[in-house]
Amino acid sequence: MPDRRKRYLEQLRRTSRSCTLRLAERALDAWGFVAGRAKGHTRAWNHEEITLTLHKPHGKHLDPGAVALIIKKIEQADLRQRANRRRREKPETPTNAG
Repeated sequence: MPDRRKRYLEQLRRTSRSCTLRLAERALDAWGFVAGRAKGHTRAWNHEEITLTLHKPHGKHLDPGAVALIIKKIEQADLRQRANRRRREKPETPTNAG
């Protein structure tokens, strides 16, 4: 799974000027974002406390600024997942026992 997530992120970075909505949605899904409410031409994506509102493109490809924002949100989710993983792996230390 991590290889698939990294592959999608690299693909987004490479195709920032010609990224399709489908590729962006696959990448968000691979990184654990959950598709939320859709209204008109927008869809909300959530990952813990990180929210992204994605607008459908007017043409075939997403705007480069939108792709940059998607990459930024994925990187934020990655940092949060790493912190949660470290917190789970860190053994609990008793404080003021006694």
